Amino acid sequence: MKFIHISDTHLGAATLGRKLSPAGVSHREEDICNVFSYAIDRILELKPDFVLHSGDLFHSVRPSNRIIDFALRQFLKLSQAQIPTVIISGNHDSPKQRALGSIYSIFEVFSHIYPSFKGKYKIKELTLPQSKNSTRVLIHCIPHCLTDELFQEELQKVKITNPNSVNILMLHGVVSGIPEFSMGEFAEQMIPDSYFKAGFDYVALGHYHKFTRVEERVFYAGSTERISFNEIGQEKGFLEISLNKSDHSLAKFNHKFHSVPARAMLDLPDIEASSLDQTQLEEELEKRFSISAIEEKIIRLKVINLPHYLYHLLPFKRINQWKNKAFFCDLRLEVKDEAGQVAAQSASIGRLNQEFLDYLNSVAVEGLDKRKLTDLGLAYINQVLEESES
Repeated sequence: MKFIHISDTHLGAATLGRKLSPAGVSHREEDICNVFSYAIDRILELKPDFVLHSGDLFHSVRPSNRIIDFALRQFLKLSQAQIPTVIISGNHDSPKQRALGSIYSIFEVFSHIYPSFKGKYKIKELTLPQSKNSTRVLIHCIPHCLTDELFQEELQKVKITNPNSVNILMLHGVVSGIPEFSMGEFAEQMIPDSYFKAGFDYVALGHYHKFTRVEERVFYAGSTERISFNEIGQEKGFLEISLNKSDHSLAKFNHKFHSVPARAMLDLPDIEASSLDQTQLEEELEKRFSISAIEEKIIRLKVINLPHYLYHLLPFKRINQWKNKAFFCDLRLEVKDEAGQVAAQSASIGRLNQEFLDYLNSVAVEGLDKRKLTDLGLAYINQVLEESES
């Protein structure tokens, strides 16, 4: 049998760019939808026996009407092709209160689409045609739960009762003891690796955005688009899994990763500014932004050890013009004060950002890490700006 494991599609996300597409919507939001549509069409070409989506289909609990319409049209393709598709909710698109209801309930009206979103362990049984190597597949699903404690309670209920069937475990969370798999997000849930040795033929994980083989039969499929700069250099796509099970022993296993055309993202070489004068710094900035490799890409550039006096001499208007060649540019200016300490780190050049930085530089901050406070404040400002222009 052959199935698809896809995850973390984050429909509705509009991170890393405030440009509008020709249709008048967020260009990044459109990027993420386009790559998901590409993946669905490729899946239909592969004709799998079933599809698994291991969480964070949407980027938020309340996606826009446009995103809901788009998602329904994509899953309608799978439904009309009669490809069974099992989806679990993730931490981004699960409501924090039961009374709010879940966006995933809209998929219950489709035949062959099976959402799991109520914070409970359940087994979805798929019966494949008799011509297949195995006619019974048991998908053990635990969607994102309201708390990690509730998630652990549901995990304790997981049990293989029919080893002659193909048994697959679907979870969305962080493998315990491996900090790399954490996305640093609120309400992450921990997955003990003991469940990977419980006899499952395959474990489909979601949450970590990098395609990763955790153990022989345990995979994070990764995200289908780059959502943050932590994902520079990561290939994006989905997994095709082949299993051949003839008895109660583990099925024979093969996997293939299918890439999708995510928007390119790159880091430009840092500029060390401590020994530069105003003219030299402007020349270095212009040189970085003049290369053709940045066109229509998401880029990041750091200017480090920037003297405080030189920061105030920068030609911000001209720099913004240079940046426009890229799809999106995160220009980080690490400014040194007279004592040699980094006093500010600018994620973006803009009036509101600058007012925030100037304010922080003008006040004493006691008992807090000023650099972390700056990063957090700029992140919130940029998020609000992106949402207000999307």
